[in-house]
Amino acid sequence: MAAPSGKHVRAKKAAKESVSSLLNQRLESVLESEKNANVVFDILEFLESDSEEELLHAIRTCSRLFGTLLERGELFVGQLPEEEDAFAASYSAEEKYKIWMRYRYNSCIHRLLELMVHASYQVRELALCTLMKFVKLECEHPLVKSDWDEHYNFPHELLKSILERLLQVDKDSSLLISRFHEFLEYEDVRYYVMTSVNYCVTKFMQKVKEAVLPVYQQNVFTLISSVTMPEEESELTNCLVKQEVKHKEQKVTKLKEHKRAFERMWLGFLKHKLPTSLYKKVLVILHDSILPHMSKPTLMIDFLTAAYEIGW
Repeated sequence: MAAPSGKHVRAKKAAKESVSSLLNQRLESVLESEKNANVVFDILEFLESDSEEELLHAIRTCSRLFGTLLERGELFVGQLPEEEDAFAASYSAEEKYKIWMRYRYNSCIHRLLELMVHASYQVRELALCTLMKFVKLECEHPLVKSDWDEHYNFPHELLKSILERLLQVDKDSSLLISRFHEFLEYEDVRYYVMTSVNYCVTKFMQKVKEAVLPVYQQNVFTLISSVTMPEEESELTNCLVKQEVKHKEQKVTKLKEHKRAFERMWLGFLKHKLPTSLYKKVLVILHDSILPHMSKPTLMIDFLTAAYEIGW
C-alpha cells in the first residue's frame, strides 16, 4: 500500500485541528454565558462520532466543560426533578438552568460509560480517567445533599457504574484495570470499590444463574487482587473526600471497616464456582495477600474444599 501523500497528511491534520478548534469555540461559548447553553448539544454530539480522534477531542472537551461547571456550582444539587416538570414548576431561571445542565451532565456520564467498552484503548482509557475525574470533583462539589452520612458525599453510585463497565463479560479488561489501579491509592475509593465489587458480582452472577464465566471472573480477580490493604489505621489518610475532624468516625477511616469490606469482597467472589485456572491463582496469593487481612480466615474453608475437590 502506498504511503499517504503529503497533501493527504496535511488535509488530515487540518481536519483534526478544525474539530479541536470547533470544540474549543463551543466550549468557550457555553462557559461564557448561560444564554449559549444549547451549544452543549453540539459538543455532546461529537461523543457519538465514529472517528477516534473526534471522540478523544470530544471527551477532553466534556471533561473541561463539566469539570468547570461542577467547580462553579452550576449543576443542580439534590434530588433531580423530572426535566419536563422542572420547567412547569416554580423554579427560578437559575435553578432551571442548573437542572437542565445537570441532565446534560448525566447524558455525558452515560455516554462515557458506554465508551469504556469502545474498540480503541485510547478512548476507553480517556473515558475512564474522565469519569474518575468527575468522581473526584463530585467529592469536592457534591451533587447530593448530605449531612455526612455513612457515604459522606462520596459518589458511590457513579463508581459502581464505572466498575460494572470495567468488569467486562467477554473481553479481557486487564489493561484498563491496571490503569484504574492508581485510583485505589485513595482510601475512600478503595473502600467503595471493595463494597461495590461485592454488590456487582453478586448481582451479575444471579443474573447469569451462577454460570462459570472465565473472562468475567478473571477480570474480577485482576481487579480485587490488585487491592493493597493498609497495615495500620494511621495510614488511612489519603482520601478523595477531604475530611473534617468531626467526621473522623467515618467507615473509610477505620481499618476494621476496610478489613470487613475486604473479607466480604473476597468471600463474595469465591463463593461462586470458578474456572479451574482461577483456583490456582487464588491459592498462590492466599497465604500472603488474603488471609492476613481477614478477621475470620476459617470462612475460607468452603473455597479450600472446592479447590481440593478439583485437584488443587
